[in-house]
Amino acid sequence: MERCPACRGRLAQEPACPRCGCDFTLVRRAQAQARQLLVRALRAWADGDLGKAAALAQAAASLERTRLAASVLRALRSP
Repeated sequence: MERCPACRGRLAQEPACPRCGCDFTLVRRAQAQARQLLVRALRAWADGDLGKAAALAQAAASLERTRLAASVLRALRSP
């Protein structure tokens, strides 16, 4: 997240917007969890466990919609 959804101010790594004070602690935590789930999905895929990889990628995508998560899900669902 580069800009605050409330005031469109530029965001740094602080947990709150420096312009309006909106707290993004939970959002940043969800983003970090989504990244961890996606890494686990890629590891499961590399290990050949496609079911586990798909479930982890879906969990990651449900927390944060990213192009990488969508691409991994598409690849895992294709024959």
